[in-house]
Amino acid sequence: MATRRFGRWERYAWAAGILYVAALIAEIAVGASLGINQDDSTAKIVSRMHEHRDRLLVTAYIAVVYSVAFALYLSRLHELMRSESARVLSSLVLIGGVLFIALHAVSDIGITGLLGAKLAAYGAAHDPGIPYTLFLMTFALDSVGGVFSSLFLLAVGSLAMRSAVLPRWLAWVALIGGVAAFLQGFGLGGVIASFGLALELVGFVLLLIFVLVSSILLLRRERASGTLAGSVE
Repeated sequence: MATRRFGRWERYAWAAGILYVAALIAEIAVGASLGINQDDSTAKIVSRMHEHRDRLLVTAYIAVVYSVAFALYLSRLHELMRSESARVLSSLVLIGGVLFIALHAVSDIGITGLLGAKLAAYGAAHDPGIPYTLFLMTFALDSVGGVFSSLFLLAVGSLAMRSAVLPRWLAWVALIGGVAAFLQGFGLGGVIASFGLALELVGFVLLLIFVLVSSILLLRRERASGTLAGSVE
């Protein structure tokens, strides 16, 4: 009975990985509907955020879901990929993943939620510089999070290359995504230089592909092993 319960919770962790990707895509869609970016004028950014404060709050609410979902996925992935012969890489999977999701949560839950709840309205009425600065801060924090996601991707890609836990092509997805996520930091995700935004998009899309595909494959494997264990019993 204990074995079955443990297997069920493992499947929940992989399902959380799928939920992370779905929630993040939903959050991106809501954020894109604002129609602003870091190159727009202060007046346009502040007025759009004030006009669509409800969308900022929805973005923050979705971020609450995806942050917890990624943490569940990460905990199981780290356990699965842990290697006694490569302890540093195993540690970097956890360290990089935790710092990545923590920085994104600060940006998308903390700052975006604060803008939607209070500061977008205050800035439109009093000081537009405050919400404008915080809006750019979200890009900066996401970029820093991307740098730490490179540790996660490079470490998990290297570990996957050494084992048969995941397909080799998926390991290459992680490694290429890790390189792009690291290099985008020099452009601060597009705030300093435009190449940063392009590389950030590449790294982020490859991270989503890795999380989604690994979650689906490992969920199927857990279900198959659970069915086999049940038939044996």
